[in-house]
Amino acid sequence: MLAGAVAATLVLLYVGARETPIFAVRTVEISGGSADVRRAVRVAAEPVEGKSLVALDGAGLVRDLEALPSVRSAGYDRAFPNTLRVFVVAERPLAVVQLENERWIVSDRGRIIGAAPPGTKSGLPQFNLAARPGLAPGSFLTDPLGHIVLEALALVPKGFPARIYSARLESGELTLVLRAPWGRPQLRLGEPVDVGVKLAAAALVIRSLSADERGSVGYVDASLPERVVVGVDRAVTLNPKVEP
Repeated sequence: MLAGAVAATLVLLYVGARETPIFAVRTVEISGGSADVRRAVRVAAEPVEGKSLVALDGAGLVRDLEALPSVRSAGYDRAFPNTLRVFVVAERPLAVVQLENERWIVSDRGRIIGAAPPGTKSGLPQFNLAARPGLAPGSFLTDPLGHIVLEALALVPKGFPARIYSARLESGELTLVLRAPWGRPQLRLGEPVDVGVKLAAAALVIRSLSADERGSVGYVDASLPERVVVGVDRAVTLNPKVEP
């Protein structure tokens, strides 16, 4: 009898908490991501404002937020009595992919974040893929070649001595075009394996060159990381000490 009465009381309290305005969401606090990402999250979370924290469909909220093209993952916390805390991890913009007449900003995991209209200066590396119908923000690239390029670009360290202007994968050979003060030399990486080691070897060699030497560089071939070749007026072979 007593247990039944307690259970009934708890049910009544729960139903009351769901319906009472005392626990209505009045404040949504958002952390993580850029200002643009947080604005998009705030708009997506607007439907929960004024509704009970107790009755909140948390799983549905997370699905709605993670459906945003710029959001990689999301979570939340109920801060009673009236605050909903939302935590987001943004997609990481990694490159611009050109598909015939379409240009898209794509994340490190191949998700389309948004359009990159011609003339837009994103500062991101670019690469081309065959056209694919139906591509839209929030969808994912399915082209295996695109994922190989993205995986290579994701390995470029922040301290690399030149920015990456573009990338291409042709006949199984990966080539990056550098954006440097002395021009746009090629960085030839050969087969897309051990890319991190090859990038480290190329970085050591580029840093070892004087300003005058860099000005005459046409390409850096790091397809064999233990024997990097710099293409200038004459080929120069260098042997950087790189940990395997």
